[in-house]
Amino acid sequence: MRITEVISDTNVGGAGVLLTSIVNELKNDFDFEVILPKGSRLSSRIPNEVKTTELHIAKDKSFSLSDIPIFLRHFKSSKPDILHTHASLSARLAGKLSGVSTCLSTRHCSKPRDSIKKPSALKANLYNFCTDITVSTADYATENLIDEVISESRIITIKNGSPDLKRRAGQSCTSIQKKLSLPHNAKIIGSVARLEKVKGQDLILRAAPEILTHFPSAHFLFLGDGSMREEYEKLASNLGIENHVTFLGFVENPEEYQRIFTVNVNASRGTETSCLATSECLSLGIPTVASDFGGNPEMIKDFKNGFIFSSDNPHILSGIIIRLLKDKTLYDKLSAGARESYLESFSLDKMVDEYRRLYNSLKLRL
Repeated sequence: MRITEVISDTNVGGAGVLLTSIVNELKNDFDFEVILPKGSRLSSRIPNEVKTTELHIAKDKSFSLSDIPIFLRHFKSSKPDILHTHASLSARLAGKLSGVSTCLSTRHCSKPRDSIKKPSALKANLYNFCTDITVSTADYATENLIDEVISESRIITIKNGSPDLKRRAGQSCTSIQKKLSLPHNAKIIGSVARLEKVKGQDLILRAAPEILTHFPSAHFLFLGDGSMREEYEKLASNLGIENHVTFLGFVENPEEYQRIFTVNVNASRGTETSCLATSECLSLGIPTVASDFGGNPEMIKDFKNGFIFSSDNPHILSGIIIRLLKDKTLYDKLSAGARESYLESFSLDKMVDEYRRLYNSLKLRL
C-alpha cells in the first residue's frame, strides 16, 4: 500500500518530528513517500529507505492555489493509495481531484474554544470534500474540530508519542553542563519550544527572579528559536537575570540538553495539543509544570507527574517551581509518576501502534 505524507514545514517542529517518527517506525510495513517544500530542514531526518520528494510548493502554508496543479501532476504520476497531510489543504484537494482513494489530515494545534467561529458553508464543504478522516492529537483538539462542525464520526484521536530517552544514572554532572559552564548542582529549569509569544517563554523569564531568590544557582535553559528571541533576551537583561539564562536557539538533538533539566516548563498560551517535548521529558522522569491551555491538562496531572498552572500567571508558576525544588520527597514522587505516565500513555510504541491500526483499517477499504 502506497502512503504519501505531505508537510509544508521548512523547520523542524512537532508536526515534522511526528511525521518522521511515523515513517521511520512503519517503513517496513508500508510503502511511504514524503513530500516536502524545497529546502526543508526535515529532508535530512527522513530515513534513507523512504522516498523523499521536494517540490516547489509554498513554504509553511496550508493552502496555496498555485500548489494545486503541482500536486495534481505528482499524484497522477505516483498514484498513492492514501494521502496523509500535516495541514496542507492544497495537497488534499489535489489528491481528491486526482482520484486518491483516502485523504487524511492531522490536526497538530488547538485554539481557545471561545475563539472558534463556525466556518462558512463553502469552507466546510471544501474541507469535507477533501478530508475523509482528521487525526486529532488531543481531546481538546477534537473538541475544536467538533466546534468547527466536523462530524465526530470522521475524527480519530491519536495522541503524540515520543521515543524513550531513558534518563541514565549519574547524569547530574555532564559534559553538557560543563559546556554551558553550569555547576554540577545547578537547578536547571528548561523549555523546548519555538520562541514565539504563543509559547509563553516570557512567563518563565518573569517567574525567574523569584525563583532565584530561593535558588541563586538556578539556570533557565531555552531550546528553540523564533521571532521573539531578541525581545526575550532584552527582557532577561531588564530583569537582571541574563547571567542565569541561556538561549540555545535551534538544536538538532535536544535530548542531550533535556537530560540535564531539573524541571521542564511548558508555558504555552495557545496551540498546544499533546506536546512532544513534554512527553520526552516524561520519559526521562522529569516533572513538568505546564499551563492549563489546550491538551496540557491531558498530559500533566497535579501531584502525579507535575503541576498545571493558570496561563499568564508567572507568580503561580514561580511558586510551583520553588515548591518542587524545595521538596525532594514530592520531586521524587513526581519524577516516578512522569516515567509511569510516559509508559502508559505517551510512548512512541503506543502512538505507532495506533497509526499502524489506522493505516491497516484503511487498507481494507481499498
